[in-house]
Amino acid sequence: MSKIKIVNADCKEILKKIPNSSIDLILTDPPYLTTKEKWDKEEVFNEEIVKELFRVAKDSCSIYVWCGIGEKSQSLIRWFPLLKRYFHFKDLITWKKQRGIGMRRGWLYTREEIMWFVKDNKKFIWNKKEQYSDEKRKFSGTEGNYYASKNKRITNIWMDIPDNYMSHGLHFTSKPLKAIERIIKLHTKENDIVLDPFLGSGTTAVVCKQLNRNCIGVELNKEYCEIAKRRIEENK
Repeated sequence: MSKIKIVNADCKEILKKIPNSSIDLILTDPPYLTTKEKWDKEEVFNEEIVKELFRVAKDSCSIYVWCGIGEKSQSLIRWFPLLKRYFHFKDLITWKKQRGIGMRRGWLYTREEIMWFVKDNKKFIWNKKEQYSDEKRKFSGTEGNYYASKNKRITNIWMDIPDNYMSHGLHFTSKPLKAIERIIKLHTKENDIVLDPFLGSGTTAVVCKQLNRNCIGVELNKEYCEIAKRRIEENK
């Protein structure tokens, strides 16, 4: 059985207590400074935290950080240099959303980004069997040259994941279970440890329980911690 640990605290303090090179995957969604929520008023993702994340990560660890780019959301620009200082950059994933947000005068925002970094570019985990989507290929390959799978490879633009905007009615910026599941399956195996230092309402922890992964989730907001614990019990 997976072990899910949810801690109501400042992640800067909790990270100091986590042993060196003990985490298999880091997956998190820090505040973007784009909403009117109280928890989204100041920059909390900083070099002190990134340095600790590097320390606790195994050499095989990947780190995924949700971010945004636009007039209101420029966390991608702010955070990329911090992460690049310690980790090796691999890719930028774009989640194409069905529901847009934005200003009356300007383009409608229909995307969010995820930065993917690794600690060691030669040792990071990539489970090849999980790199295929549910979409079938139209052709199996040319004569004498066949694809490894009948399904298409997942690209760095995710158009197959529907929005779940406040789907459980508990958090303003919750992310889809399917997106979190995809990342965890690609980079971990059962009983590995996933760390989310900005847990929010607990989606990472919920997916870890479903996939039999261990999870350490840290959240400063007590109300969201209680929501996360309830979701774990209800497993949704």
